[in-house]
Amino acid sequence: MTKRSYSSLEVCAGAGGQALGLEMAGFEHKALVELESWCTNTLSYNRPHWNVIQADLNEWTPDKELTGIDLFAGGVPCPPFSVAGKQLGKEDDRDLFSRALDLVDQLQPRGVMLENVRGLMDPKFEDYRTEILERLSHSGFVGAWKLLKASDYGVPQLRPRAILVALRPSDMASFCWPEADAASAPTVGEALLDLMAANGWEEATNWAEAANKIAPTLVGGSKKHGGPDLGPTRARKAWLEMNVIGTTIADEAPESGFKGQPRLTPKMLARIQGFPDSWEITGRKTNACRQIGNAFPPPVAKAVGTEIRRAFENSDRAA
Repeated sequence: MTKRSYSSLEVCAGAGGQALGLEMAGFEHKALVELESWCTNTLSYNRPHWNVIQADLNEWTPDKELTGIDLFAGGVPCPPFSVAGKQLGKEDDRDLFSRALDLVDQLQPRGVMLENVRGLMDPKFEDYRTEILERLSHSGFVGAWKLLKASDYGVPQLRPRAILVALRPSDMASFCWPEADAASAPTVGEALLDLMAANGWEEATNWAEAANKIAPTLVGGSKKHGGPDLGPTRARKAWLEMNVIGTTIADEAPESGFKGQPRLTPKMLARIQGFPDSWEITGRKTNACRQIGNAFPPPVAKAVGTEIRRAFENSDRAA
């Protein structure tokens, strides 16, 4: 049997973490929709052949050729469910789940994969999660929610995320969530040693041996809040325990003769988020840090995407 290609559409694509992971899982992106220009610049810079569309999702009208896409994916805005916010859920005007489901109804994809912050899995949002599953059921899907930790898939960061997968019944019968492997995640020191030593810092190895934990969850903030730092006080304290100053982000790694506690660079942050070094986050430091902090780790997207693709292939072989 000839191995077929599976297509995808991604909304709220951000800096491309999910898109990159799904590409690694074997999906071919037909379009990626994103509102912010610094994110679309990153997407286009790294993958000039991708069809990157800068648009407000509420105003975007998809081309007819996207009807029947294999996978509808995305990471709709998280502030409505973030514990750092007011957790207004569907009452928050930034909640785009309803719009995403409208597009699912319109485009009738074979499968759906949406991700969001851990807060969406809180008990207070159980009715909302059920409401989403019921709406997908009316459109012919069987859906399920799962909380996945990035550190279980080789990412040196805890980063729990709420994942929704909804497939046609015949495909869902073959779908399994990816197996977790907590031992696969390197420590911060193991992940960043070569980058810390890049400019000849003599203490890099000693620092790496002491930075023997995975990272706390990176945060990106919004256009109004967040920027070139390692997050709120609690996160900065956790970083300080690994001898990393989290109040600001450095432009370069420590140089020879540096004394004290180092700061991370955007490239280090990107690696902590699971991006390969070949993926360039474009823009100035503040925008780059926001893109990285808001991203979905590519290894997690690849793990889930691989299982969705496997379910598709199993159904196609049985057909």
